[in-house]
Amino acid sequence: MDLSILSKIGLTNNEVKVYLNLLKLGSIPAGVLIKKVELHRTCVYDTLERLIEKGIISYVIISNVKYFEAVNPAQLLNYLDHKKDEIDDYKKEVEKILPELEVKRKLSKEKQEASIFKGKKGLKSIFQDTLRAGKTMYVFGAQGKFRDIFPIYYHFFHRNRDFKMNIIYTEDVRSKQREKELKLIEQRFIPNEFDSPATTWIYDDKVAIVVWEDQPIATLIRSEQVAKAYKNNFDLLWNIAKK
Repeated sequence: MDLSILSKIGLTNNEVKVYLNLLKLGSIPAGVLIKKVELHRTCVYDTLERLIEKGIISYVIISNVKYFEAVNPAQLLNYLDHKKDEIDDYKKEVEKILPELEVKRKLSKEKQEASIFKGKKGLKSIFQDTLRAGKTMYVFGAQGKFRDIFPIYYHFFHRNRDFKMNIIYTEDVRSKQREKELKLIEQRFIPNEFDSPATTWIYDDKVAIVVWEDQPIATLIRSEQVAKAYKNNFDLLWNIAKK
């Protein structure tokens, strides 16, 4: 008879040893069992407790002494049914957290990059990237300097742009902004106290933060989560901005 199945259904080696001895010896005190199985006293008592919890042994008290015995071996089937119910419950719990686990997996696999672009050539590289992406571009902190710094490329960019741009300016730019005649552009304005030394462009899964100095410098971040966070900030400003 192959008794290895007892280990396969979840009994430890010590549990198998104690259980088989109780089957063979019948109802006996723990002291007798300890001598038979040749295990440490504490180990035997711990094992007996676990087997009782699993429902495959029991005990009676006679003259203040506990006598342990194996129950009907058919109880092993009930034990397996109980384990199956537990596994079904665990399965339901795992199913509940699967979406969260999948999000964590995607976050760990998400490709994240950050690059620095300096000077006019660097900024042109980002503008070209937005043209290739071809998706709605969200801009806040706009200062109207694109046209001043890139007078020729400015017109090239807008001629070749086939995507919508939502732009948030501060009020002090309202009188001099010149993009309203361009296609697919919607503009809004926020109070001057929201003025920022940097302009932020959000497109695709990227965020470009541009500081307009004599030699412009930009940080381009590629991250779906970062882009989503910046887009949320944009939406908050957009909702309070005036047309």
